[in-house]
Amino acid sequence: MSGSSKEQLAAWMADTRRVGFKRRNWPVVRRLAALCTGLLLAGLAIRLLGYAPALAAACWIAAVVTGAVMLIWFFDPRRFRARPSGTS
Repeated sequence: MSGSSKEQLAAWMADTRRVGFKRRNWPVVRRLAALCTGLLLAGLAIRLLGYAPALAAACWIAAVVTGAVMLIWFFDPRRFRARPSGTS
């Protein structure tokens, strides 16, 4: 590796600006991550409080589905937003 990490970071940023780097739609990914975490914690609370195990399993299954949707949304190139022109 040549150069300091600051120089490498500056070079990487210049390259990404040049190719029109696009960014992910973070608000949707954050909401899905929060929902997934909430469902996991709800399932854990239900299980620890002694409610029906089927209810806890339903929360965990819903968390798995939400997590899968989050990852699909995160990696799907159609979900990227174009960077506004003139933004550095």
